[in-house]
Amino acid sequence: MPTAPYLELENINLKGDKMTTQIAIEGKLPQSLSEYASDPCCQKVLEFLRQHPRTRFSQLVIVYALNSNRLYIERALNYLTDSGMIRRYLKNNVPFYSLSAEEW
Repeated sequence: MPTAPYLELENINLKGDKMTTQIAIEGKLPQSLSEYASDPCCQKVLEFLRQHPRTRFSQLVIVYALNSNRLYIERALNYLTDSGMIRRYLKNNVPFYSLSAEEW
């Protein structure tokens, strides 16, 4: 178990097994941690990005990969970006998202 503050995510894989994932929050605990920790869409986005920590994804790819509603994913991405948990990069005016450098 990490000694630094962490965000704990729970999900169920395709076999029905319950899995718990912990993401360390390097030296910072956002004031709104409890807000997005309880939001299932934010949890899904964080879990997806944690599985691919050094990869940048467009919003469309994240929506497709998570098989989720575009508006919910957009809201989660904006919230997580504003809170500093993930980073937004622009390439040819298209936003891409990844875990923040502190999370690598």
